[in-house]
Amino acid sequence: MRDKLAFKVALGGICSAVCLMAMFMSSFLPMLNYTIPAFAGFMMVVMVVETNLGWAMATYCSVSLLCIFVTPNYEASLLFIIFMGYYPILKYYLDAHVSKGLRIAIKLVVYNIAIVLFYLAFQFIFTSVDMIEGLERFGKLAPLVLWAMANAVLPLYDFALTQLTDIYTKWFRKKILKRR
Repeated sequence: MRDKLAFKVALGGICSAVCLMAMFMSSFLPMLNYTIPAFAGFMMVVMVVETNLGWAMATYCSVSLLCIFVTPNYEASLLFIIFMGYYPILKYYLDAHVSKGLRIAIKLVVYNIAIVLFYLAFQFIFTSVDMIEGLERFGKLAPLVLWAMANAVLPLYDFALTQLTDIYTKWFRKKILKRR
């Protein structure tokens, strides 16, 4: 059943709809600006596990494009597009095919590029909001402090994503979906 084109298209549509609904909810739940893109990104794990990397990337691309036009919360959309949307797909591939040392290095490089892109995009798109607000006591080092704090989050996010993937593959698929 999983090899059928209709199943892949339907699952991609369902995952896209769930992602877009969640991303749209971020407009009236602004305190979840970082949590909702992370949840939407987890839906890409469902696509990878149930189909393959190609279908997961296609779903990510379609959700990213639609986020730009449909969701009013551009900060959450930008976060999904720049990192949270494709990272679960990348992580799934790296964890299965790349040695541990190289895997960690690739994840750090990709994450740091995403941090810099998000920061720069944030500065140009959201000119009325200061990302460094609250870090004034660090003076000119504030961007570096923000960058260090952001890097401290990656291991936590990576661990949480691993745990959620394990729950999905080892419990939810077996008990609820009745699949191996």
